[in-house]
Amino acid sequence: VKQSGPLTNIVLIHIVESASAKVLGTESDDLETRKDQEKLDEYVSFLQQKGFNAESLLGFRNRQKEIPRLVKEANADLLIIGAHGHSGMKDWLYGETIDAVRHQLKIPVLIVSL
Repeated sequence: VKQSGPLTNIVLIHIVESASAKVLGTESDDLETRKDQEKLDEYVSFLQQKGFNAESLLGFRNRQKEIPRLVKEANADLLIIGAHGHSGMKDWLYGETIDAVRHQLKIPVLIVSL
């Protein structure tokens, strides 16, 4: 983030996968969806207060489909994605989501251990 310039736009993406979000998608208005949006708004506000251009996108249902869709919609040059602990060698190396997402994008994907 520190290396970004005045033309850099940081887009924070989160995918809501609550039962309501999986059924209603963008029409979902459950507690989890509201809390997720509030948290994203906090992060965006923090970045903006530090002088960065930032915005957020909230996706719904399936993170493996939504992340690439939103990345393409944002016309991103780089995806930075967090990795959690996983099981199995392939999942351990890439993560189920990361493995699916990285094959759908033509931009660099930076994996950050959380």
